[in-house]
Amino acid sequence: MLFLNIATGVVLLLLGMRYLRKGLDRLFGNRLIDWLQEMTKNRVQAFFAGMVAGLIAPSSSAIAMLSVQMLSQSALTAGRMLAIVLGANVGITVSVQLLAFRLQDYSGLFLLSGAMGFLFLKRAIFRGVGQMLLGIGLVFLAMGIIANAGSVAAANADLKLLFGVAEHYPLVVFSGTALLTLALQSSTASIGLGIGLAQAGLLPGITMVPWVLGANLGITLTMMLAGWGSIEGRRLAIGSLLIKGFGAILILLGSSRFFLFILNILPGAIDRKAANLNTLFNLLLGLIALPLLSPISRVFTFLIESQTIDDSQEPDSYLDPLLLQAPSLALNQAAREELRLMDEINLMLRAVWMMLWGNNIRLISKVEEHQSRLERAQEGLKNYLGQISDDNLSEEDIDWKFIVLDYSQELTAIGTLIRRDLSDAAIRQIQSGYELSPEDRQELETLYARTLERMEKAALILMSRETVRAYQFIREKEQLNIQARLFRKARLEKPLPAQSASANVLDMFDCLRRINSHLTSLGYAIVRNVLRPGETESKVTQLEEKEVFSADFERKGAEKRSLLDDT
Repeated sequence: MLFLNIATGVVLLLLGMRYLRKGLDRLFGNRLIDWLQEMTKNRVQAFFAGMVAGLIAPSSSAIAMLSVQMLSQSALTAGRMLAIVLGANVGITVSVQLLAFRLQDYSGLFLLSGAMGFLFLKRAIFRGVGQMLLGIGLVFLAMGIIANAGSVAAANADLKLLFGVAEHYPLVVFSGTALLTLALQSSTASIGLGIGLAQAGLLPGITMVPWVLGANLGITLTMMLAGWGSIEGRRLAIGSLLIKGFGAILILLGSSRFFLFILNILPGAIDRKAANLNTLFNLLLGLIALPLLSPISRVFTFLIESQTIDDSQEPDSYLDPLLLQAPSLALNQAAREELRLMDEINLMLRAVWMMLWGNNIRLISKVEEHQSRLERAQEGLKNYLGQISDDNLSEEDIDWKFIVLDYSQELTAIGTLIRRDLSDAAIRQIQSGYELSPEDRQELETLYARTLERMEKAALILMSRETVRAYQFIREKEQLNIQARLFRKARLEKPLPAQSASANVLDMFDCLRRINSHLTSLGYAIVRNVLRPGETESKVTQLEEKEVFSADFERKGAEKRSLLDDT
């Protein structure tokens, strides 16, 4: 029962840190990544920006995932990112300082006020603050449970003797705590467990030195697991491991007297001493390593060579399950995965064009292969987004989640359109034996090139979410609709034999126009989501009404011309 209570305290501690992190994520979301990317002009600025990031997101596992995420989606090198990580390691220690305040008796107050804000208030900022208070309350409740269980255990002479042996084996404590931190994916939780046991007198105070050092090393192992998929991610993890490992070994080489000396110069009781040791260790390492980042970068660049162009390749998927712990980061990865869907569509369209101008119907197998990959990727993206709970997202991020999901369905519809309609029209054109006129070919090539260009613009809008670009994107679609109507009108005014020769061209032109219509749905979604509701609805509605009217007018005109031809 005793160890069950300790295990329960650890679980509550993890849950509290998770709620605290998600509450902060609800408040700041993707803005933290954008801000950090702007603050990496030099290593000193990056270091202090990392400290702020650690204060905002006081979770070692979250910082590890954030670091890998920033490396994967920006041009940052591991050396510059290491400066942010060193600063974040200092900022994160605020969560351990929080544990040392001994506010266990007030955990109910934090839980009650947090529950009121999180469960009953609607605004994202109040729900975020409420979730943070819930997390803090759970952390203090957990520390109280661990301390009470430790006090009971300390009354047992056999258990106290067993734990007292750890004092003579600092390397064992160091290694065991590193593995514990890796399993819990939280240095705060593992240090909190040690503080609770030391407060109760079960764990000798001197043992907290290797305990804190092991927890710091363990979180670098978590970073290594998270970033091993990329070269820069490995370099970042190796650099962090070298710095923290070197600092820990220097201290561990000292004797028990050296450990006592460290604890004696730190103020407060054992809980405050452990928290201060954690902060001082990370602060000194950061300040010492900061001017040495250039030679350190050369070391891990030597240890892990860069990939050649032939060896480099895109990952099979950007949907990292580890990032589900940080919803805003998971949404970023989902958007990057959507870019892979757009790449598949781009390749499908190019394959159809090669098939058309090369008179090679066998290339239809390539189109079908890309469509199959597109559908599998969209299904994986849909399942991934379904695992991101709306409870842990701000209202803005919830809207963005559904925009990403809806647009993935639009992209799948484009894939079906290319395979079913555009490919069939191209095959009919090849089998007909008709040679396209220079005018028809030029019109098709022009619209094809504009479609590829708009795919690139859609990708840029997807990642930037810029409203001005979205408006321009919508206006371009209107211009394409006008161009399509003029093209169709010019072909229908030709003699019947010429119309028959252009039938497949009209079908292909119409398919490209419809592809652009699907692409433009992203522009409408961005405009609705970003601008003021009244302004958004009025402007978008005007554009949509114009589009519907134009399509209806075009359809009725075609019906009238068809009736006249029949008569």
